Amino acid sequence: MITYTGHPFVDTGFAVITAFVRKRRFADLADDDFQQIADYIEANYVRQPLRSFLTVAFTSNAWFAQSAFNPDRPDLSPEKQTEAREKRQYWADRHLRQWQQSAAALETCLFTGLPAAGLELSQKLQPGRVGRAQMPLLQGDDAINFFINGDPGLPMAAEAILALQAMPLGCAKVGGGLLAVHCDDEALTIAFATRFLQRNLNDVAKAQAAGEKKLPGSPRSLKTLLVETLTEILIRQIQEEERRARRPAITAYYFNNGQSPFLEIYHLPLQITGFLLAVHTPAYRAIWNELVQRGWQRAGISGKQGKAVDPVEPHFNYLYEDLFTLPAQAARFVRTYFLRIPDLRRSADDPRREYSPRREADLVSWPLVELFAQEVLLMTDDRVTKLKELGDKLADYTRYQGGKRFFRQFFVEQRSDNFLSLLNKANIDYTRYKRGQETLFDLDSFLTIFMEGDEVLRKDWRLMRDLVLIRMVEQLRDWIAGNPDAIPAEEEVAANE
Repeated sequence: MITYTGHPFVDTGFAVITAFVRKRRFADLADDDFQQIADYIEANYVRQPLRSFLTVAFTSNAWFAQSAFNPDRPDLSPEKQTEAREKRQYWADRHLRQWQQSAAALETCLFTGLPAAGLELSQKLQPGRVGRAQMPLLQGDDAINFFINGDPGLPMAAEAILALQAMPLGCAKVGGGLLAVHCDDEALTIAFATRFLQRNLNDVAKAQAAGEKKLPGSPRSLKTLLVETLTEILIRQIQEEERRARRPAITAYYFNNGQSPFLEIYHLPLQITGFLLAVHTPAYRAIWNELVQRGWQRAGISGKQGKAVDPVEPHFNYLYEDLFTLPAQAARFVRTYFLRIPDLRRSADDPRREYSPRREADLVSWPLVELFAQEVLLMTDDRVTKLKELGDKLADYTRYQGGKRFFRQFFVEQRSDNFLSLLNKANIDYTRYKRGQETLFDLDSFLTIFMEGDEVLRKDWRLMRDLVLIRMVEQLRDWIAGNPDAIPAEEEVAANE
């Protein structure tokens, strides 16, 4: 029985096989399933576009890529063609079909716990051991560093060797590398592999029909593709009423195992995936989708000498990209996407240049920000409640006492001493307005929201101010509609950043 191993490349490979035969679990895989994927690999890895492209995963020493094993080389005699074909079949069987034989090796697979394969995969390694031509980012077959007792290669079961051969089919081609997505949830790993596999199979079929030698890459950037694919999976699960027992952690591996090998790792922690799960529920879906829609890279407007250019599919969604900066850059994220503060330094194709709290006040949503504070910033319910109460009171004070002048000051102030003075003055005025029956905040609320301990202002006091401001904007929609100049112009806001 095949089980989830915890290794990204091996698990992605088994996920590909599971998706290819339309099953739901690794444990359901049987010999017929291994035969189906082996037949596809044998028929297509030796052809373009995969023969050249997959050297990014397996190096040019892979069994399907070596020129010496290619019977279709020009000027070969029939005898040489037969010899090359036999050699390629010899190595193909060792990579794709050793699972058909009873393993005779004395070693155990490091990943599955099954007996290691019994036949050689390289003339330089012991039988059943894999090197860089089978598993990406290992060392060469005769390198001894970083192996136990200087004994090169890793013992691996025949089923896992086949999974590694299938693994690139479940990766997305992005730029000059492959993107494999691995989760602490088997079903989600299979879901990612399924989507990438479907895209790759379609692209391979189209390229072969058209005689193309290159496999097209994703039009999306890596981070945008990752979040966009996750979003598609989450939406499908919600539509099919699949309930998750827990929120997943997701790690993406972007790698190239060719002439210039590299590995980059991207991680979406539990608090971000929990937030993404929540925003696709009915309470938040509409406002979140609108924010996402306004985060896409703008299409080109004009070409050389003002000529119109054909629209191209956007490469970036900046909101998706910035999810990877959380929670470290939460203050900038909140100010940009939830408060709609523009950044005039951005390029013309960046939509954040055109954000406007004045024109887009309808996108400022306290319920969404409240969810963000709880899921991403991990704020306690008590602290979120105090932020909301202060926002409500300040909205009431703005409407009936402070007016546009106070609102604008509260919106743009960047100096801590001026901000504290503004709050103290507003607290005194509010108490008078309420005839001594109520204050803006008591000492406990002020300390909870703005202070570290009893004497030190929080480093992120601007973030706390912006969260309160978002609640104020939502409560003052009708007032702002009648006083649009209460919100500072984009140039004024940007100048105070």
